[in-house]
Order: sequence, then C-alpha cells, then structure tokens
Amino acid sequence: MIRINLLPSRESVQARAGKQFILLVLIALVAQGALLFYLQSEADAALKQVEKKNSTIQTEIVTLKKKTDAVAALEEEKAKLERQKAVLTGLEEGQSGPVKVLHAMGRLLRKVEDSTEKLRVQNLGWNPDWDPTRLWIDGFVEGERAVKLAGHARTNEDLAEFLQRLSSSRHFVKIKLNVSEAVEIPSLNDAKMVKFD
Repeated sequence: MIRINLLPSRESVQARAGKQFILLVLIALVAQGALLFYLQSEADAALKQVEKKNSTIQTEIVTLKKKTDAVAALEEEKAKLERQKAVLTGLEEGQSGPVKVLHAMGRLLRKVEDSTEKLRVQNLGWNPDWDPTRLWIDGFVEGERAVKLAGHARTNEDLAEFLQRLSSSRHFVKIKLNVSEAVEIPSLNDAKMVKFD
C-alpha cells in the first residue's frame, strides 16, 4: 500500500517559520529605519531652526556692538570737548579776570565827587571824602588767582580806608594784611609813611 503523507514535513514547516522570522526581522528593520529617518529629519529641522535663530542673534549682536562702539566714541568725543571747553573758559577768565580786577582797583582808588555816588559809597562803609592820593601801590603781583599788593599810605587811617574798600569789592576776597609798619622815606625828606603788604 502506498502511503501518501499530506502533512507538511517538519523540515518544510521549519523552513517556512525561518522565512517568516526573517521576513518579520526585515519588516522590523525597515520600520526601525523609517522611524530613525523620521527622527533624524525632525532633529535636522530643529537644528536648522536653532542655527537660523543663532544667525539672527549674531546679526543683532553685531548691530548692537556697532551702536555701542558709536556711543562710546561719542562719549569720548564729548569728554574731549568738555575738557577743551574747560580750558577755553579758563583762558577767557584768565584774560578778563585781570582786566576786571584792575578796573575795580581803579574804581577803589578814585575820588568820589558826585553827591549821589557819595551816598552810595557811604552805604558801603567807605569814607566819601577820602583822598586816594594819600595811598599808592608799589607792587601788584598776580598768580593763580591770588593778588599780592605792596605800597605806602600816609597814615593808618588811609590804609584802613583802602582795606575797607577792598573788602566791599566783589573782586577781592580773603583780604589779609601781612605787614603794616611805620617807615621813614629818605627820598621824601624823611617823611613818615605806613608801609603795607
């Protein structure tokens, strides 16, 4: 009798199972490759966005640095101009200061003639009848906004009047009498004077 085995052989079942396993592994590898490709493309897109944002920020940094440099240059120029202005102001004061001081000195040593002017100077504490020819100045030295005067007066009252006039002037401050002594001047027949400094 002939026997026909309709059941698949063990070897063919195992071969088929192996082929199915290989097919499943290949499908899993393709799916994993597709998933990795998708994740890589998402990461590339995110990287491009970050690089674009970084490029924009770098451009802003360069622009701000240029503006900052321009501001620093302007501030340096401003400081330079302020120093020049201070020098020019000092020069202007240096030129007009001595002129104003000498003009004020001329007003202090002028005889008052007008009755209205006599009243005004009397209110300042001056003697309106004082004769300025009773005092003369031998030396006038100015240095660094300090003035040193030396001279002679006929009496202490003349010297006191001169000091009172100096004190009431707005051009003279911190007036200090260093020396006040009685002297005889041989060239004026031994006339007695008060020497002051």
